[in-house]
Amino acid sequence: MAVAGFFAYPDGHRTIKDAVVTAVEVLSDQEIVLKPWEALPNIGFKIDDLIRDNIKSADLLVADITYPNANVLYELGYAIAVGRPVVPTICTAIEKSIERVQRVGLFDTIGWATYHNGAELAEKLAQWNDVSWRSLYGRRPDHAQPLFILDTLVKTDFRNHIFHAVENSHVLRRKYDPAEIPRLTAAQAIAEVSSSAGVIVPILDSEIVDSERHNLRAGFIMGLAHGFGIEPLAIQYENAPVPLDYRDFITNSTFRRETESHVQTYCENTLIWNQRAAAPQTYKPQNLLSDIDLGSTAAENESQQLSFYFIETAEFARALRAEGAVVIGRKGSGKSAVFQQVAETSGKNRRICIVDLRPASHNLSEMREALLSVVHAGIFEHTIAAFWQYIIYVEVLLKMREVILPRARNDGALQRRIMEIEERFSLTDSVVSGDFTSRLETAVREVIKTLSTVAATDVRSKLTNLIFERPIPNLRDAVLSFADFFDGVHLLIDDLDKGWPPRQVETHDVATVRHLVEVLNRIQRDLTRRKLDFRHLVFLRSDIYERLVEQTSDRGKYNLIKVDWSDPEQLRHLIRQRVFSSTDAASHEAVWRAFNPSMGGSDALGVMIESSLRRPRFLIDLCERALSFAVNRGHTTVSESDVEEGLRQMSLYLVSDFGYELRDVAGTPEDIFYLFIGQSDLLTEQELRELLSPDHLGIGFDETIDLLLWYGFLGVVDASGRPVYIYDRAYDFRRLEAERPQKADEALYAVNPAFLRGLKRD
Repeated sequence: MAVAGFFAYPDGHRTIKDAVVTAVEVLSDQEIVLKPWEALPNIGFKIDDLIRDNIKSADLLVADITYPNANVLYELGYAIAVGRPVVPTICTAIEKSIERVQRVGLFDTIGWATYHNGAELAEKLAQWNDVSWRSLYGRRPDHAQPLFILDTLVKTDFRNHIFHAVENSHVLRRKYDPAEIPRLTAAQAIAEVSSSAGVIVPILDSEIVDSERHNLRAGFIMGLAHGFGIEPLAIQYENAPVPLDYRDFITNSTFRRETESHVQTYCENTLIWNQRAAAPQTYKPQNLLSDIDLGSTAAENESQQLSFYFIETAEFARALRAEGAVVIGRKGSGKSAVFQQVAETSGKNRRICIVDLRPASHNLSEMREALLSVVHAGIFEHTIAAFWQYIIYVEVLLKMREVILPRARNDGALQRRIMEIEERFSLTDSVVSGDFTSRLETAVREVIKTLSTVAATDVRSKLTNLIFERPIPNLRDAVLSFADFFDGVHLLIDDLDKGWPPRQVETHDVATVRHLVEVLNRIQRDLTRRKLDFRHLVFLRSDIYERLVEQTSDRGKYNLIKVDWSDPEQLRHLIRQRVFSSTDAASHEAVWRAFNPSMGGSDALGVMIESSLRRPRFLIDLCERALSFAVNRGHTTVSESDVEEGLRQMSLYLVSDFGYELRDVAGTPEDIFYLFIGQSDLLTEQELRELLSPDHLGIGFDETIDLLLWYGFLGVVDASGRPVYIYDRAYDFRRLEAERPQKADEALYAVNPAFLRGLKRD
């Protein structure tokens, strides 16, 4: 029987067009009729409607992604969502073609067919059943968090206005944040969009950092949304050209209120759409693997579901009991999960006021630069401390007001108390309706504005007295005036690192955090002395904490809680809980055998744990990749090939994107791991010196090796000949260092298995 297909490819590339024309002609003799988009009868028709109709009626979609294009990715997303098989193709005769596609990241779990010319392309497409990919990996509707947002890498005002409006709408949302997880795979995008009632997609101007990759993701997500029957809000600042396929679906905005109005209206509609019954996914196979939902790799995206499979570790119990502590862990170790569960558990006591602060972005570094330009270090330290006291008291007061306000409806005296506080501290509608991010930004702008209008000699008296020091005692008294409603205040702060320089954390940025912790301790003493219990937790990445204690003479002055995972059995328990939480109790053992079969001398999960850097986020991502390969291949059990492909894709991800984590703190080049491509998995110190010479980090060879050991990229081969990584020594770098031979010519280093597949030369 003849096969009818649709061929999507970008315009303007002669080599690609010639190959497509040749392949179409050759395949027509084999009863495979592929219709290029240029062959559509577009006179009198809307071209975007025509394309969608042709995709829906086709047996398959072939999409050339040699030059990633938003229109083509939209069509790919649409085809996947309506259940059509897709065959992405890449012309490897074009220089850096695979590199461009890998940079986008969407195809990590799909794959593609490669060709050099039209005849080779036709030969590959003739076996389209063998090379095509069909998604069988949709998700149940997430009624608890019905809105999904494609976040941006840099947090511009336009982006912040969108999130501010969502926060004010009180619609619970999930997001993909490239600052947290650099690569969005097709499987992840399908899972997020298919489970949503609403999808918000910002369209960025070409001058914005990372706009090209963001807008490609936007096109793919728009296609998925339309294919799944979801009307997304694709919102663009001002009126720049957009891709033809979804030009009519773009909402333009030219100022803040217009942006917020569009978003708030859309959020209201999302709540209505969330009540609709889900359309049946007729193409989803009914087997044990298809029922497994491992949840999100980011705790922020599972505010309702996390409690079902959260592991209450000893560190969580300590955080719950702590009067004041710094909670540290590596990126992806589960700090945000602890943050979320501490807030939820403590909040069950209605007499406790929970103040959870997570700035989506901030420009504290800009304020730091402005301060240092006009004052000396002493005044800088003094001003930062006063700034934090002011911010914390304002946030506590606003949260108390928010909790008390419903009780004032029928209490005139309480209404007057609240109104007096609002007038006294200028708590206008814009201040009250804003979020922590917007208020933090406003306070920073006030500091910068004041600095621009006063002489350097007057900065301390003008800035700290007028803006901060004078209101602070009054703010504290206002907080205490509401103490009859509360037994205590629990304050949690996370995500401060999101507003720091993308290339390197500076000394003064770390000093800003140090002052925050000291101010929180001071506030605790002040309020506790006045009979109001005050507890606080500050969540920091481990690398930031290491920089913090470098500036502190007393390393033991902070109450420290580490959430890094080093025990494989704990990680195994974490995955088991997630698998069981989404499946029927009667089938748990059968599901577990299907998900985690024996594999050589271990099992599937054991192999994946050893390639996860012992980070929950990486392990969940890796398990999700292996599971998606198994489901989309129609397997009833995760096979060794599914795990191997998941390991390979995860390794490529780590090699290409894990370097950003080092860059953000140490200022290293993000492609540092590329230096190891094609190298042995065991390296002597001399080989490392040759590899890292000239100095690629700007911090010296010894410091470079220490950094790679600290992040787990390298391990030390111990006296027994076994590679030992930092997580094998409970993240105690001094213990790991002690196992390294003192003589340089005797030291042998091992590259972590998590990276090896991504470092092989093809």
